Amino acid sequence: MNMNNFKLNLNEHGWLQDRELQQIMMLLNQNGDNARIVGGAVRNALLNNFNNHNRKITDIDIASKLLPKENTDILEKAGIKVIPTGLKHGTVTAVLNKIFFEITTLRRDISMDGRHAVVEFSKDWTEDAKRRDFTINALYLGLDGTVYDPLGGYADIKASRVVFIGDADKRIREDALRILRFYRFSSDLSISAIDEDGMLATIKHKFLLETLSGERVHYELKKIITSERASHIIPLLAEIGLLQVILPQYQCYNSFIRYVKLENLFTLNNVMGRFFCLVPSEHKTIIEISRKLKLSNKEKNQLISYSKPYKITDLSQKNIRRELYYFGKNIVIHNLIYLNLLNVKTLKYINGYLIPKVPFSGKDLVKEGWLEGRDMGDELKRREKIWVENDFKVN
Repeated sequence: MNMNNFKLNLNEHGWLQDRELQQIMMLLNQNGDNARIVGGAVRNALLNNFNNHNRKITDIDIASKLLPKENTDILEKAGIKVIPTGLKHGTVTAVLNKIFFEITTLRRDISMDGRHAVVEFSKDWTEDAKRRDFTINALYLGLDGTVYDPLGGYADIKASRVVFIGDADKRIREDALRILRFYRFSSDLSISAIDEDGMLATIKHKFLLETLSGERVHYELKKIITSERASHIIPLLAEIGLLQVILPQYQCYNSFIRYVKLENLFTLNNVMGRFFCLVPSEHKTIIEISRKLKLSNKEKNQLISYSKPYKITDLSQKNIRRELYYFGKNIVIHNLIYLNLLNVKTLKYINGYLIPKVPFSGKDLVKEGWLEGRDMGDELKRREKIWVENDFKVN
């Protein structure tokens, strides 16, 4: 066994015994060592051995020596559905019992322009490892528990350190999104152990982020602001000027830190609430940011709803009931956190409260002799207001 290889205790990694994973891996490996688990699943499994991490192993990616057509033929012959999700880059997705497994042929990079890569298929595990971003993402795992570590990623996992593979400048020029991924993984591992060479390279090339699509930046930014040490990583990104490249409208991070700390107290993680703390609350600015980062309409509307004036001082249950009826749970909880007013008792009440529906409609007024039109609409609103002020009891 290679000195960089070692075995996991299978008793501590029950996810490797999952029937679907076992079936796919055994099919691909029926004629030799053709397929290994790679990437986040391996990284998280190893992290769970250190620093009291408890990361779920969900999305499982598989690296394969076989060509995409070979992977497809083997699996389809066994009755497994295969989707050609990225044939140009050697990727197919197997679907078994509604569980998805992304299978990618080993590759070597021929060229990259910062956004698009030209690759060539390979059968060399080390070559495939060298084209990945960080050492912690370049470990491979067999079903027998053997971990293959061609680039020393295990040592970096033990040290809670994110290290670029090879020359950091070169890796960032290949794909500028690696700047954000560097800080996302650093936040999840340890801020104190952040790799200095990697950080200097991200500062040097931070303006390359402007060449990325809004969707890619948006995806990574959301992961950063909901990461384990978000209240530490966001100030760091601001101090080195990187956050201002992503969000030119950014002003300060004080409310963000306060918001995250309060959310952590209540085990909450509202990504758009945190995002709102980093941008001005003007409607026009929110529209500009939403357009640039390609936010969904739902996300954009959430930010707009958070930006509307909101005042509350009385946290009596009657008052909370009225707020929930008019604004909904998401907005009320967000604003109570933003205003530093949320407490355990109030949150428990909000979560358990069933918001009532108005017990009358236009049909009831028609029966009383009202004609459909503006006057009837005004009367409905008047009665609804009385009903709400009467604590949702019909007078």
